[in-house]
Amino acid sequence: MIPNNPIAQPNGAPTDGVRPLRRSYLFVPGSRPDRFAKAMEAGSDAVIIDLEDAVAPGEKDRARTAVRDFLRQRAPGGPELFVRVNAVRSRTGLADLLALTEGAASLGCAGFLLPKADAASDLRLAAGLLDEQGLAGELGALIESAEGLENVMEIAAGSGPRLSFLMFGGADLSAELRVNLAWEPLVHARARIVHAAARFALDAVDMPWIFLDDEEGYRQELVRSVALGFTARAAIHPKQVAAIHESLMPPAEAVARAERVLAAFEAAGGGVCTLDGKLVEKPVVLTCRRILAIARRSQGGEGRR
Repeated sequence: MIPNNPIAQPNGAPTDGVRPLRRSYLFVPGSRPDRFAKAMEAGSDAVIIDLEDAVAPGEKDRARTAVRDFLRQRAPGGPELFVRVNAVRSRTGLADLLALTEGAASLGCAGFLLPKADAASDLRLAAGLLDEQGLAGELGALIESAEGLENVMEIAAGSGPRLSFLMFGGADLSAELRVNLAWEPLVHARARIVHAAARFALDAVDMPWIFLDDEEGYRQELVRSVALGFTARAAIHPKQVAAIHESLMPPAEAVARAERVLAAFEAAGGGVCTLDGKLVEKPVVLTCRRILAIARRSQGGEGRR
């Protein structure tokens, strides 16, 4: 199926499924405005200011005001910035969206992450508010319930062109599924999210690693996450960002082979050929272009079209 999501290829990004580079999404509590600037300087590709789980119920109003003021006053540049609002089917979530959109000439951020996304209608509600205000902005869907997991393909297909990424919410989902927060019990859920994201040319973002003292376990799970097909990972501490970027950088041997494959393909006039006794055809070429695009963007390049 050809994706109908124009946000999937913004700013001249290649049309082979590679987005502008977003490998890491660093969360920062919305109730800690003193940390906003520090998070923006931590080296992540994107920052998510959190108005949901990281903010106590009694602090929601104060945090919302702090985030709104930061968005309207911050200087341009730096990593892309998102805000995780509360669930859009709640009064608190609607208050978040209204406070951050009404009367604004622009959002001041790249868009919103919507938690507890159970259906495409959740995303369309938020998109409608942005449309009404004439504001540009992306949406991310946080899949963290059994219902959301069941409907993830519908969410990816029917949420409209603003949807740009799916994020796996393993903590809430593990509790609902009555399983341990570990790799094996949740691998099926992760695979469903990767499948839906790949089918509709969306980014697939894995959950943050919450066991901060277990660095070896974190690196092992990063390898598994990338192997399963996730294109990015969320983080809850700046020290996690470098490991995420390292895990998503294609190995030097993979980059070298991709360059050889594309050279052989182009020498054959763009037709099927062989290299080292192996057939080179369109799926192989697309994979190699994706590897080179990621590698070059990781090094500050523009990627390959």
